Amino acid sequence: MSGARGIDLALDLARMPALAHSIEAAPIPTDIFEVMRIAAGAPEVCQLAAQATGQRPAVLIEAARFYLQQVLLRPDADPYRVLGLPAGASRELARRHMRCLLQWLHPDVNRDWDSAYAHRVLTAWREVSADISDPSNSHSHVPAGLGSKAPLESGARRMPWIEKSQLKMKIQPKHVLMPVIRRGGIGVAAAALLMAVVVIAVYAAQSG
Repeated sequence: MSGARGIDLALDLARMPALAHSIEAAPIPTDIFEVMRIAAGAPEVCQLAAQATGQRPAVLIEAARFYLQQVLLRPDADPYRVLGLPAGASRELARRHMRCLLQWLHPDVNRDWDSAYAHRVLTAWREVSADISDPSNSHSHVPAGLGSKAPLESGARRMPWIEKSQLKMKIQPKHVLMPVIRRGGIGVAAAALLMAVVVIAVYAAQSG
């Protein structure tokens, strides 16, 4: 775990977004919960952070959110990393982190595109909760940042207050389209054959 203050790391990343790739596997700061509370817009925490950093609360909130997206919510993060949990975290700590993240991400309070992360946080909570409840599961002691990859969208990273994510059209897989093409091709061939038979019959009738 890193001893650096989470909000300072968040501000550094906001100033230099190119650092995102270098911090993906970085240890989670010990005060990550404070960063979560800032991302959720907790007034007292934002005010204290503003006094300590000299930055406006709005700037701190956006920096905290971007930092959490890049460090905790990246596509390959395991459930413990998603919730910002250290090795051997308790179920109560996992619930505390989950609730704080949802104060920022829940669609009822967040109408922006990043509310899509709410489902991922809930899924991580269910997996971690089941993991901690089962003593025979060795994943309870796996450090955050290690483990299976989460199936989430990947792609170019964006600063949330600069560019909105866009929905991408999905292309039907080839194995879905081929039967349709084959059926369509057979239908066209049958129609052409029928037309040829009709033309020959009319021609024969006229010739006779």
